[in-house]
Amino acid sequence: MFVLWLGWLWRPAPVLPPGPAFHFADGFENATTITNLFPHDFTRWHGAQRESGQKPEVNFIELATNIVHSGTNALKLHAVPYDGRTASKADIQWEKFTFGKGQEVWFSGWYYLVGGTDAELVFLWDLETTQFRGSPGRRLYIQNGGWLASDLGKWWSGKTFRQVKGQETAFPKDQWVHLRVHMLLSENDKGHMEVWQNGVQVLDAKGKTLPTGRTLYSRLQVGITANGNQKATNTLYLDDIELSNRPLW
Repeated sequence: MFVLWLGWLWRPAPVLPPGPAFHFADGFENATTITNLFPHDFTRWHGAQRESGQKPEVNFIELATNIVHSGTNALKLHAVPYDGRTASKADIQWEKFTFGKGQEVWFSGWYYLVGGTDAELVFLWDLETTQFRGSPGRRLYIQNGGWLASDLGKWWSGKTFRQVKGQETAFPKDQWVHLRVHMLLSENDKGHMEVWQNGVQVLDAKGKTLPTGRTLYSRLQVGITANGNQKATNTLYLDDIELSNRPLW
């Protein structure tokens, strides 16, 4: 039995077929309070994180009508600095999907990062698995210099995808930014991640996009999925979020 188990463990994971098409979209309309985004039947968003090292919690998520991309509502998320011990988060998550090896991920969303603060190590987008402790997965964050990068967070291997040195494009503040992500999932160099910012491709990287060949991503987090900056409070607005396993553009 032990030999059989080892054989399964080391056998290359199969490439999965595309699976049934699905498309999730939310512009935060038809909501009067934040609780409307989290119905009991889980037909919309499935959870939120408002964690900080301060007690009582000071991070918040609320509907906004003053800064919107389209319609009448957007989502406002606010996170205080990281205290070096407890992660500071203000994000929402959706979990009604699975993505595995050989499958493709398509994401589109509009982000408005308020200026006047240091946004280094602010994480904006996480695609995670719940199969492993810590929920590892590919993440997008603002690195030193003010431009986007992607790591395979909370996992021991997987390189950080960075923009071409000398050709970096800063993530704008105080304006709506259209963020688009496309990934081909693989645990090896067949993986591929592309990221566009206001129509300009800022990441085009080959490499590990899954922790293991048998990993299934099952959770999307958007917002300030972590404020890793130990000096600055950051505020973000979100609008018009889409996720699909088929091309969105």
